[in-house]
Amino acid sequence: MSAGAAFAQDETESVGRGAPMANQQGETVVGAGTGGAFYGEAIAARNGEVPEGVEPLEVDIFTSEDFYADEELWSDPRYFRCNSPMGLESQWGGYGSEIIGDDPPASGAWGFCDADYSADNIVSPYGFATAEEHYNALMEETVANGGPTEYSFDNMPPDWNGRYNDSSENWFWGRIIQASTEISLLTPEYQKRAVQMHYHQANTNAAQWQSQYCWPEGFLRRWHEHAVRDHQILTNPEVMQILTGVADNILTQVFIGREFNMEGAVPRLGEDVPRWYGETIGFWDDETLITWTSNIQGWTVHAGFEFSNQMQTVEIYSANRDDDGNVTGIHHEAIFYDPEALNEPIRMVRDLEKIGELVESDPYIFVNCVQTIFPMDGYATPVSPGATIEYTVPDMYGRPWAQIWEEYFEEGMTRPEAEGLFGFD
Repeated sequence: MSAGAAFAQDETESVGRGAPMANQQGETVVGAGTGGAFYGEAIAARNGEVPEGVEPLEVDIFTSEDFYADEELWSDPRYFRCNSPMGLESQWGGYGSEIIGDDPPASGAWGFCDADYSADNIVSPYGFATAEEHYNALMEETVANGGPTEYSFDNMPPDWNGRYNDSSENWFWGRIIQASTEISLLTPEYQKRAVQMHYHQANTNAAQWQSQYCWPEGFLRRWHEHAVRDHQILTNPEVMQILTGVADNILTQVFIGREFNMEGAVPRLGEDVPRWYGETIGFWDDETLITWTSNIQGWTVHAGFEFSNQMQTVEIYSANRDDDGNVTGIHHEAIFYDPEALNEPIRMVRDLEKIGELVESDPYIFVNCVQTIFPMDGYATPVSPGATIEYTVPDMYGRPWAQIWEEYFEEGMTRPEAEGLFGFD
């Protein structure tokens, strides 16, 4: 993909925010279905044919009968036929047209092997080992500059109230990055989990999307295009609140000036119990909001990867303005710390475009998901009202998607035991 220009960054150099990041708006996608501005026709070869100039592997994710035994191949883009995560998820029609071919799964389509978004552009450039260290360094920097800024109801914070749309391509959407590159960001156990997901989406056609079953979306879905519509932002001196969602309601509340209770498994505000979207504190540096989120429930993102209860973030919000000083959007930089799932901290940068005022919009459409799809014999199956089915209630904190795959599709595979405490307990 084309590197292009960097995202807009803070004008002053900082110890922990505003470092340049390669543009994610390249025209070349790696492998996906059709439809949408960035989907394109990102298919290098169809129906099991191999792209010109590419030497295929003897076995890949479409032909393997035991992906666990292929571990030494997971770092090779050809194992995934040079597909992006979304390209793998698209094979059986996940985003419209099927591209799996006439003899599935062996006839799966290829993506472009020469297109990728480098892992060097994803890993954090700041060198902090933990979110706490990062947040404290930004606080020290702010104090040295005379902050943090204290707003009140007589001296209100920046007026960011409004509706915003995430229209900037993000590597995490899974179109501009090789599946193998994204997997390289993960620890060995979480690499295994990611390949397991890709295998059952691309090979067995047994995708287990959380929203299919009205399961929680999870913390990382905040950054995925298909999990959000417009973001409604409210600011006051005590709290900044962001409300969005599609299949579930995603709520972010930043409590200004508060401090975490450091006793417990991870830093927290409430009880020592993980929350689906975590708990967040923050402070203002003039008109920039710096936040720290902790106490997150480990979960997964289909066409992405799983994360653990150790997940924490440092996030930086600042306004984009036009020549007249009007807010046109919010620049959002997020650094993710998860020593259990990630080899090293990673970063996402995006711009939320302002699309209107709150008073100009309809009220937020609150999501109340009613389950009509159930995992039947391992496949997501619609069930008509009035039908009686036999249904096993999943252990929601024991990787329910993996429970289904392992019961119905992995008999005889050489599945290794998890190393260490990799559950969501």
